[in-house]
Amino acid sequence: MQARYALVLIGQLSSFLTLILLAVAPRPGYAQPAAPLAQARCAAGQAQSVVGQPYSLKLADKARQAAEAREVRKIEPGGAYTMELSPDRLNIKVDRAGIVTSLRCG
Repeated sequence: MQARYALVLIGQLSSFLTLILLAVAPRPGYAQPAAPLAQARCAAGQAQSVVGQPYSLKLADKARQAAEAREVRKIEPGGAYTMELSPDRLNIKVDRAGIVTSLRCG
């Protein structure tokens, strides 16, 4: 009898905890971005003049300034990079020879 009572009690407790978790769980559409996107600024199109040139730190800084980006990141073939998007970061993609092939923000 006690075993049956314990099973019923565990079932009710489980249902109660499920309801509590559903009540406090985040709902889609309510999350806010970590930083306001309106403040972030990067315009890769303004730095397209560096495409086709050999990558250098000087060239990267020139592109960053032209794109009005806060930071710059060099993307090399086969490299490992975070998937974190940073709207005010200019990504400079280069080929195996170190020639700039494209620019994008993120």
